[in-house]
Amino acid sequence: MINKPMPRVKFSLEYELRVFRSSDVICSNPGTDAEDDDSDDSSIEPQAPPMTIQHYRLGDTLRSTKDMEQFTAFGDTIQSIYALQLSEFAWVKRKSGDWTFCQLVERAKNDRGEEVMTFSVSEMGHRKSLRPYRWINMVRKCSPHVRSEYFRSVMISL
Repeated sequence: MINKPMPRVKFSLEYELRVFRSSDVICSNPGTDAEDDDSDDSSIEPQAPPMTIQHYRLGDTLRSTKDMEQFTAFGDTIQSIYALQLSEFAWVKRKSGDWTFCQLVERAKNDRGEEVMTFSVSEMGHRKSLRPYRWINMVRKCSPHVRSEYFRSVMISL
């Protein structure tokens, strides 16, 4: 029997469950047995090993630059920041220069008509509001393998 990459089951953008039992095989044809599969696996390209899920709590400092999305094109960086949705996690640069794990909790217009992003930067409820001219220097989207410690405890309790 040929070792195939472990299948993934996707629930949504935020939740992903990896199937760990190697004895489980998912067949594309439900009426066939896995042992009857005579397909040629030589065309399957090797995949890069999956990134280990990294868990952070609000207010935690960035441990690795791999946990932050980094783009070579300036336009891609801007687009990823503008695309942030409420409740998404991100990195915000603090006065000290450290990047802090936070959650986008509000997008509202200020008196000047600018859309201001407000982030929750600690579990105690501290917030940081940023006007658009500061977004490009002070906000970065989390890499897909970064999760909140809160969701980890919820998933463990299930």
